[in-house]
Amino acid sequence: MKQASKAWIFLMAWRDMRRAKRQLGLFALAVVAGVAALVAINSFRANLESEMDRQSRSLLGADVEYDANVPFSEKAEALISMVPAEAIAREIKFATMAYFPTKDDTRIVRAHAMEGAFPWYGKLDTTPAGLRVADSEEPVALLEESLMLQFDLKVGDPIKIGEQEFKIIGEVLRIPGEGSFTGSFAPRVLIPMSFFEATGLSQYGSRLHYFAYQKFDELMAEPSLEVLKGLKDELEAMDVDVDTVADQRRRVGRTLDGMNSFLSMVGFVALLLGGVAIAGAVQVYLKAKTDSVAILRCLGASTRQAMLIYCIQISLVGFIGCVSGAVLGVSIQSFLPELMKSFLPLELQVELSWNSIFLSLLFGWLFTSLFAFLPLLPLRRVSPLRAIRASVEARGRAWRDLAFLLVLFALLVLTAVFTVTQTQTLAQAAGFFGGILAAMLLLAGIGWLLRFALKRISVAGLPYVWRQGLSNLHRPNNRTTMLVVTLGMGAFLIYTIYISEQSMLRQGELADNEGQPNVILFDIQPDQVEGVEKVIEELQVDAIRPAPIVTMRLQSLNGRTAEELIDDRNLDIERWAARREYRSTYRDYIRDDEELLSGEFTPTASLDSDSPIPVSVEQRVVEALKLKLGDRIVWDVQGLPIETEVTSIRKVDWREMKPNFFVVFPAGVLEAAPAFFVTAAHASNKETMVALQSTVVKQYPNVSAVNLTMVLESLREIFDKISFVIRFMASFTIVTGLIALMASVITSRYQRARESALLRTIGASAKQIRGIMGVEYALVGIIAGIAGVGLSLASGWAVTKYALKVELYIPWGATLATVGIVAVMTLVTGMLNSLGIAKQSPMESIRSEG
Repeated sequence: MKQASKAWIFLMAWRDMRRAKRQLGLFALAVVAGVAALVAINSFRANLESEMDRQSRSLLGADVEYDANVPFSEKAEALISMVPAEAIAREIKFATMAYFPTKDDTRIVRAHAMEGAFPWYGKLDTTPAGLRVADSEEPVALLEESLMLQFDLKVGDPIKIGEQEFKIIGEVLRIPGEGSFTGSFAPRVLIPMSFFEATGLSQYGSRLHYFAYQKFDELMAEPSLEVLKGLKDELEAMDVDVDTVADQRRRVGRTLDGMNSFLSMVGFVALLLGGVAIAGAVQVYLKAKTDSVAILRCLGASTRQAMLIYCIQISLVGFIGCVSGAVLGVSIQSFLPELMKSFLPLELQVELSWNSIFLSLLFGWLFTSLFAFLPLLPLRRVSPLRAIRASVEARGRAWRDLAFLLVLFALLVLTAVFTVTQTQTLAQAAGFFGGILAAMLLLAGIGWLLRFALKRISVAGLPYVWRQGLSNLHRPNNRTTMLVVTLGMGAFLIYTIYISEQSMLRQGELADNEGQPNVILFDIQPDQVEGVEKVIEELQVDAIRPAPIVTMRLQSLNGRTAEELIDDRNLDIERWAARREYRSTYRDYIRDDEELLSGEFTPTASLDSDSPIPVSVEQRVVEALKLKLGDRIVWDVQGLPIETEVTSIRKVDWREMKPNFFVVFPAGVLEAAPAFFVTAAHASNKETMVALQSTVVKQYPNVSAVNLTMVLESLREIFDKISFVIRFMASFTIVTGLIALMASVITSRYQRARESALLRTIGASAKQIRGIMGVEYALVGIIAGIAGVGLSLASGWAVTKYALKVELYIPWGATLATVGIVAVMTLVTGMLNSLGIAKQSPMESIRSEG
């Protein structure tokens, strides 16, 4: 009998499911996009991690890398030579201007002066294949492919770097550990180290970065690493950074973890919205099954048997939706590497990660099943009397149902576990999870307040249609709170992603307003300032006053050394600000485009004074180091310690195409320090710009004359790529959000049908009924849109400030449009879903109710 009972339950589930394909199809559709995003992203992450493990040496190209901003000292060279190595290679990287004689044009490039057999691991991809410049006895060069295309260069053409001319012998496509994205701003040019001195660029002010690479003997690798470990602290004390294969693997991993975490959160948001849609879709489906459950109860079926029929259906449909999503996710994964290759430091081979697919599928299925069980549980309380009297409703509230609370708790735990596994820190996980939970509670509160307010507001003076529409929002069995929560959550999640994306992309935009500088000249030596200004004057180009740049490092802050600040993990500071090399300036004025936020700017000072030198610090560094007025900072200005006091805080618009600085000293302090100068100019046309660049570079090869219009185009291209990736992944969220919106509105159909029948019975016309529903749906859409978008602005501020570390940008036009879109979509979906209800005769409704 027991086996027969099981067989009967499965048979009933199958037969009933075949008659409800449309309703269950909405449920399955809500699952697909979220699971597809999870499978694609997690499989991509697994592929990336396994590929980094396989190609870990290729990320560095050597077994160890040493780098410094100044030539290695004799002591540093001696320490490096103590590490047993099979081979050593050298490289100097620097930004400079390249001049193309055949085109009489210039372009900022990233030059690599190479010596030795580096890279030993991975491959230096060139066209033709196998080209190298490191050991060449001739002045030859390999150019980035984009540079060759931009200037229509050919093999054999000349290129001038500084004072030395090189012959182009081919193209470089990829350098180990660098993605093609690296060369988007300053295309790479590879030249032999033996010709570096001939360029004349080894003077002060040139931004040179010195590298040494070592390859270990396979049998001596472990002993070499042990020796290196003992010398690492001493080398880093001399400002020589030491990176092993493991260090590079961790660094690249951390960089990619941020990207993966963001993409995973996008996938999770899609799944969360899918869960909301599932709950709504299942509620729509089960609304029509209440009478069937009552009849089964009358025929002797137990509550457990009746429940199992629909549990089986929901679990099976959820599984089918998850499998469909997994298949779609695998197909998406196949072209994700192509989509992301510009940002990856290695070539990624697509492989099926069965572990990631299984875990994503399992999580998706558990998540969707739990969401689906929330509207299913009330069926346990359906009375057999419901089959006889339609007015009999299930008793009890969900919040008093232990099973409902257990399912809700399981959902919260599952969400928390997933959030922790997908984010980089517990703080990020807590912020994301807490934000989602708080948003749901706030939206529920807004829905409750709306009902509460409408109950107490008199609408007697309004037209009949408006009175009925507003009253529907607070009458018994209304769905106002549920609709506000689901619609608001959709708007909240989708718009949070949108404004976060816009804020990130906004940081990369340059202000290219009319009259703004479009050429910047830097690395100007003190004895070249007058000559450069003369060239600018002869070409009648508007330029700002040349600004001196003095390099320095933070030595101590309020008595604590930079090393102590970096090592103290209890300090809530951004460690880059304590570690970086600052390029500061001095002047006796605040520029018009700078905003003084607090304090008072001191125009002049003297080193002879016994008191600290007053300095002005930009807001970004103030936030990073948690500075305040009166804080004491000791700067290491090329070996000379200078004690300063923060006396003013400025805000700088970093998108302005002008020389901007984190720290500004008063005049009279740094004039004797080694410095170079930078200026910005506005050329009125392309011919003047080209003339300015070529004239300056020809007369002063060390000076970089950068076309900011070209920089702007490069940055736009870069951010277009980033934007495309973000929007592609966010499309999963948008699709699922639309399904959730449809499901949320559709759940109200049955309640509207009953109310419509009652109104028709007392004489209301079909037009009036449609007007009542229109008022109801429009108001819910507007309230949900305003609430969701309002919450997204708050969460967007938190995400941009604490996670992305960028300034929040609010596109107000899009913000208002989003509220309107939510309202219109709610109205349109609701009215389409209600087609036929207004025209349904009272007798049809009475019969269906009976």
